[in-house]
Amino acid sequence: MLAQADSVGELLEQFRSRIPTALIDGAGWDMLVERSSELPISLSTTGFGFELHMHEATPRADLGLTLYLGTQSAAHFEEWSRSRPEDESARAIIDLLNEMGREGSALHRITGAKFLLEYDIDPAHPGPFPWPGIFLYPNDDVLTGHYGRTVATTGGVGLAQEFEDLGVIVEAVMAACGFVPQGSELRQAEKVLAALPPGAHMGSVGSFPDRARGLRLGITGIRSVGELTSFLERTDWPGQPEGFASFVGDLEERGAFAHLGVHLHIEGGELRPELGVSFYIEGGQWVRETEPWMGVLDGLSASELAVPEKLRALSQSWAGTETVFGRQGVFLVVKGIHHIKMTMVGDRFKEVKAYVFCLMFPSFLSVAASDAATLRNE
Repeated sequence: MLAQADSVGELLEQFRSRIPTALIDGAGWDMLVERSSELPISLSTTGFGFELHMHEATPRADLGLTLYLGTQSAAHFEEWSRSRPEDESARAIIDLLNEMGREGSALHRITGAKFLLEYDIDPAHPGPFPWPGIFLYPNDDVLTGHYGRTVATTGGVGLAQEFEDLGVIVEAVMAACGFVPQGSELRQAEKVLAALPPGAHMGSVGSFPDRARGLRLGITGIRSVGELTSFLERTDWPGQPEGFASFVGDLEERGAFAHLGVHLHIEGGELRPELGVSFYIEGGQWVRETEPWMGVLDGLSASELAVPEKLRALSQSWAGTETVFGRQGVFLVVKGIHHIKMTMVGDRFKEVKAYVFCLMFPSFLSVAASDAATLRNE
């Protein structure tokens, strides 16, 4: 995959015919290519994702890219970053990756191998490109729901250890973003963690260096609208649960989702009224069929919360497996919807976003061609 392109932008241009213009086009596409052309191909060798703005007519998307520790891609990215010492964001990312991979470090024990970078792409705000958002993913057995449980029922792991682990991740993320961690932010994050119901998990901790200083907490494993409302009440979220309860409750009754995610913003040591509610379906986060998503998509269509043309394009184009003829051989692309998120402020819906993925794999044809070339050279 490292041979398919020199930059993420060059790779994306190979996909242009497969991306509906209703979703990304015009200035949105041009800025996406311009921004990603500055990024090494190693950030997309396992795939990439788009954050599609389904609530607005402008066809644009933010870009999500991942690295996995211990891979050839991570080594390539580190080499690329060291050749650009003037790039402060790349240097901060490398420092964080090194700490995640250091045997014996607390961060190595707590986090998984995945590391996400989220790049804002907004034609309405030209100028220097902002630093990407940085997100870490705690392992499944840390930062889990304890509310209403005792240490004896949680395998001997109490909130004190969970708080310590949370502090390690918060400090690492904030430092990578150029922020000095503050006690009020961590205390608020601890309050959220303590309020998690059993079965829920703080699945991500992140921040955006060039946005207002703060933390982004992603919660997964909420099983019902009632559990969601109770959880938010325990956190003292300053919004109105009834604003989303009717819509989410209707989807729940129709069995449109398997579980919910919650996205909370901490700024100034307090929870912001912005609230993200994400829908996940049966089968995990890498489902390549559209049919399981039709309950959520139909609900958005009926409520007129998303642009109809974008909903049609999403349902008709972002699924399945395709063969792509790249610069250096054939590779396979698996496309699907990862999750769909609705954002509220107080009691009003503000945004609807679809998070879609493209996972890439070398095909047997590419492997065979590579092996044949090696034999010829030998």
